[in-house]
Amino acid sequence: MQRFLVITRRMFARLFVASACGLGLAACSTTGSSFDSSGLHYLVPGQTTLDEASGLLQSPPTDTYRQQDGSATARWSHKASMVTDAIYFNQELWLAFGPDGRFQRIVKSANIPRAYMSQGDVRVNASTVSYPTQP
Repeated sequence: MQRFLVITRRMFARLFVASACGLGLAACSTTGSSFDSSGLHYLVPGQTTLDEASGLLQSPPTDTYRQQDGSATARWSHKASMVTDAIYFNQELWLAFGPDGRFQRIVKSANIPRAYMSQGDVRVNASTVSYPTQP
């Protein structure tokens, strides 16, 4: 009888640990792919292509929206949550590319520390900076 109790306790302990691990993993989720925002410093308006931007950010865009005129907007996105519906990490970056396929500007960014550049001595949001276009 005592041996039966020991075996039963071990079985329930293992079942409890397996259930706890399963529930813990079931609550985690990620969407998109991780990207390196430090590559933003190397994007050159009028020169950097979408493929080069993907290399600098170390990830392909999550989505690319192409327009009829040949221009495109690329979106990099990475979200990770530990508990369902509770996002702990969210990064998003939207870049505009002209009809020639070259980087024009940052359209939108969320939680990207280097999405802000300086114009003169003033720090400004890169989406409001006007870049000269090359002929």
